[in-house]
Amino acid sequence: MNPLRYLILSIGLVMLFLQTNAQKQVVNGHVYDSQTRQPLAGVMLFNVEALELTKSDAKGFFEIAALQPDGKFTAVLPGYRTQLVKISGHENELNIQLEADGLSLNEVRVAGYNENKTNKETAGSIALITARDINRGNAVSLQPALNAIPGVRMDQSTLSEARISIRGNGVRAAYGVRSVKIYVNEIPVTEADGTTRIEALDVNSIGRAEVIKGPASSIYGAGTAGVINFQLQRAPYQEQSLEASGLVGAYGLHRLATTYRSGGDKVNSYVSYGWQEYDGYRKHSNDMRRFLTGNFQLFPSDKRIITLMLNRTTQHSQIPGSLTADQVVADPLQANTTNLDKAAGRYQTWTRIGLGQQYRFNDKFSNSTSVFTYFYDLDHPLPYAYIRNFYQSYGGRTRFSYDPGITLLPTRFTIGAEFNEGLTKGTQYVNTQGKEGAINANIDYRNRQYSLFYQSETNLGPKTSLILGLSYNSMRYAVNDYLKQQQSGVKKFDPQATPRIALSHTFSDALSLHASVSSGFSPPSSSEIKNVDGTINPKLQAEKAMNYELNAKGNVLRSRLAYDLAVFKMDMKGELIAQSVQQGITIYNNAGKTSHNGVELALSYQVLKADDGAEIVSLRPFAALTYSDFKFKDYQTLNAQGQVSATYDGNKLTGIAPWVLNAGLDLETKTGIYFYGNYFYSDRLPLNDANLIYNPSYQVLNAKLGYKKQVLKYLELNAYAGLDNILNKSYSSIVSLNAVGYGGAQPAYFNPSPKRNGYGGLNIKYLF
Repeated sequence: MNPLRYLILSIGLVMLFLQTNAQKQVVNGHVYDSQTRQPLAGVMLFNVEALELTKSDAKGFFEIAALQPDGKFTAVLPGYRTQLVKISGHENELNIQLEADGLSLNEVRVAGYNENKTNKETAGSIALITARDINRGNAVSLQPALNAIPGVRMDQSTLSEARISIRGNGVRAAYGVRSVKIYVNEIPVTEADGTTRIEALDVNSIGRAEVIKGPASSIYGAGTAGVINFQLQRAPYQEQSLEASGLVGAYGLHRLATTYRSGGDKVNSYVSYGWQEYDGYRKHSNDMRRFLTGNFQLFPSDKRIITLMLNRTTQHSQIPGSLTADQVVADPLQANTTNLDKAAGRYQTWTRIGLGQQYRFNDKFSNSTSVFTYFYDLDHPLPYAYIRNFYQSYGGRTRFSYDPGITLLPTRFTIGAEFNEGLTKGTQYVNTQGKEGAINANIDYRNRQYSLFYQSETNLGPKTSLILGLSYNSMRYAVNDYLKQQQSGVKKFDPQATPRIALSHTFSDALSLHASVSSGFSPPSSSEIKNVDGTINPKLQAEKAMNYELNAKGNVLRSRLAYDLAVFKMDMKGELIAQSVQQGITIYNNAGKTSHNGVELALSYQVLKADDGAEIVSLRPFAALTYSDFKFKDYQTLNAQGQVSATYDGNKLTGIAPWVLNAGLDLETKTGIYFYGNYFYSDRLPLNDANLIYNPSYQVLNAKLGYKKQVLKYLELNAYAGLDNILNKSYSSIVSLNAVGYGGAQPAYFNPSPKRNGYGGLNIKYLF
């Protein structure tokens, strides 16, 4: 054969071989929820010509031909933003991450009770908060986002103090957050004794939060109020960017932050540093924060996902204190005179490190495990003491899921455990005008809690599920008082077994019905276990709750109207009652029962959608309505000698407003202009157990107008301005319940909230 003809023929055969193999080459991968890292089933993949390529399976796995027009395809799933995926020539394995669209929240998969179902299909009351919800305001507080959830209340008048309650539980906390279990990236940030400070969270770094209302002890351990699962932001899929943001506002508010994002198939990185300062509405209410947040996700193989969280936060906050009614009338900007004299404040630095892994052994068996360490130092002058604490904790959480593939009554099993141990080394001094005086306490607390949990989910039919859960929980406090050894000791709480049973049936997209019965408990914190003489109270036990609930969820009117209705009855017993026996000394007793009966309704209506082709991309009114009939049932306060001092049977529960309404309107346009409006109404609420004094009802109207657009190929701008309390109302969001006035003085109940105030900001993002 002619050598030239042989060479041409050989080249032709090689090209044919390469073309044939290229046509056969495939790209495979998985689709995950960008925040929860759960695999997403049923994701539709389309090429640029809108032809369906495939659909992800129950494990989120898919496989398509590598050669696609323009090297692109789209991933589509209701409740999530449509994701355009670009295929590089060298890629053959993709880890696509979809973001919840913040509009069709009923369709978003939730972690919840580890069922990986849509919110609509999940038994129980679970609410979602997205970054869109947080950014409706100035994003320096979670208050607007949490108060938009029926049954959830966040009270905050200054940035130094916040109180979160769910269905009335947690509202009586004297400081911090109680009865609510809080996680970040599946790592518990609630301390081992059940208290949580959320000031360490940078609001701007939160990508999503799930709020479970009611006892969730069957899988999350202690907590009668519920659970809040925060997920830190992750970089949008296939985006690499650097963003600078600035915010200024009334009362000396200013914030600067820089954020780096890189969302690849092998590594997802989010790093943010922020500096924030606020002079405060009232005197002595300056607040300074420094935030450093790192959130990393690695995909070393198709079976393993590794996550790493790094968080360091510094807080310097002055505490203005509560005012009497006469003081509020005279000058709502003033600070409590004792707080001023003692220079009350909170100066603290937190550090959190968490490492997690999700591993899929096979299609039936998987595990999710995380370990963490968490520590802080606290410099805390108070009106009646000066406290210096150092706290360190460590622990972990693991969860195994197994689906044996049972044909008759398919069942998936979950077992797991959680452990948390914390050591507090605390020293207390006399507060001499904001300086440490004589030492009066030197106490170490070593608190330990663990829980073992089990859950099974059985499909009784194609659309009917039965969930059974049970956890076993133990808690132990060890107190070592170096100055008064007779007050040292160990407090062990009776182990608690907390069951949960739930039945769920989906009739159609328009209606899913759920019924559940769950139990929960909240032990007293280490600061609440002392008698008046400082010794440990051996009789004190955990509060217990039994919750009965019915839920209806669905989408009607061509899926434009989403609703979530909950009717519940929760009975509490062993209620912890605070009794102020003298100035600066409060003791607690299990001396009460309460009944919490309520109705919660969330509505959201999509008047216009992006696919309608109009200039308005989204027009969505929404509303959240809460009715609470909470009363004392068998409720007595005891004095220091353990004798009954007062009976309040039949009174309304202190700190609970019978009616709460949150309503709003979201508007977004193709040109980039957006508008968010919000109205909040709180009914009057009793300030003391005797129901003799009330906090008046109040209403707050807020609005925000902005422009967000990618103005150049590599540049995105977001400019905005907002106005809070447009009606210029006088009110107190956070109040001091059951305040006591000594020496004939009025009780100081009120913490005035800011009057009308504005803010504005600019974010500039550079896309690599």
